[in-house]
Amino acid sequence: MKTSALLLSFAGFFFGGEALAACEKEVAKAEAASGAAVADAFKAVITCDAKVAEQVFFKVMQKTGDSDALVALSMVAIEGNIWKPVWEMPGKITDYEARDVVAEAIGEKCATNEKVVSFLQGAYFGLRDVEFGRFEKALVACQAPSFDAWLQTQIENPPAKQYDEKWAKLAEIYVDRKKVEALPSLAKAGVKAAQNDGPYTAILNKMNEAVTPRMGEKEDPAAQKALEDALVAMAKELPADKARPIADQLSNAGNDAAAASLLPAIYPDRFVGGQFTYAAVSVEAGTCKGVKTATLHVASLSEPGKLYVVGAAAEAPMRAFKPANKKCTPDEGAWQVIVSEEPVKGPEGVNALYDVVAKQWADKGYTVKRKDEKPTSLN
Repeated sequence: MKTSALLLSFAGFFFGGEALAACEKEVAKAEAASGAAVADAFKAVITCDAKVAEQVFFKVMQKTGDSDALVALSMVAIEGNIWKPVWEMPGKITDYEARDVVAEAIGEKCATNEKVVSFLQGAYFGLRDVEFGRFEKALVACQAPSFDAWLQTQIENPPAKQYDEKWAKLAEIYVDRKKVEALPSLAKAGVKAAQNDGPYTAILNKMNEAVTPRMGEKEDPAAQKALEDALVAMAKELPADKARPIADQLSNAGNDAAAASLLPAIYPDRFVGGQFTYAAVSVEAGTCKGVKTATLHVASLSEPGKLYVVGAAAEAPMRAFKPANKKCTPDEGAWQVIVSEEPVKGPEGVNALYDVVAKQWADKGYTVKRKDEKPTSLN
């Protein structure tokens, strides 16, 4: 696509020095050229002196007039290792559509010109976030095995900060290209990000995006299974605080078994004898001789790590205890059952849950009584 009119923005330019004087003839020809002739004229300036070429690039750029001529000029500069002004060049184009046309055309050269691959790689390390973002169309258009390999390397080695705009842009491109095949590299990145305070949450989001159907596509069960497998394998290499969000994600997606399989990795010190222990309280509330009374039936529940959320499984056994409030008018509804969100280490965990529930009911104006029940198994 050729954009015939480029809207360019420039500050004033000042030139001088012996090198510029030595290349006066070449510079004059480049400044006098227009359109397609600018690129060849600029090549002569590079041959004369690369530093002079870098100085005069933006002034010569004004002579191109359309996107094709500007791309040709940019390619001459890239091949001549005059990269800095070309990196800055998109910021001088005020017409965003023209900017994208030029960037995309440069990126398309990757397929046949390794110098462009190196140029874009250099931009990643050499430019600020905003400047690098202007080359998005070039990055998307760059189709070369060497670029793909470099892209994978960058994805697998995320920066040591929770958000990095340049890395996020590469991750977006990588996921768009590889889709579900991006999962292994993203999983590697996630483990490293968890270790160096990198973009861990962003990586989890990208893993989800990798298997999310595009518009018009149907959900692929195989892709979802690949995501679950990648998340489970990844979580087993992570510290507990990083593995827990993965387990939550799996559970929220309806895969409670996969989430539960991570519990021994999340709570290794609480998985004793092949069992977790949860604290549970069921509340028998009513009015006894005019006194609002809440008897708290307290029990520990053993569970073999097959359930990620044990609340539903605990309701029946926690409501099966013998009532304690005799000659009382029970409150409406079944006994309320409260279960600890996490496995507990022992009696102290059970007591901690009791204290919380007891305070809640005392604050409601109830006289609270405790009744310890036998441990219950959810096997």
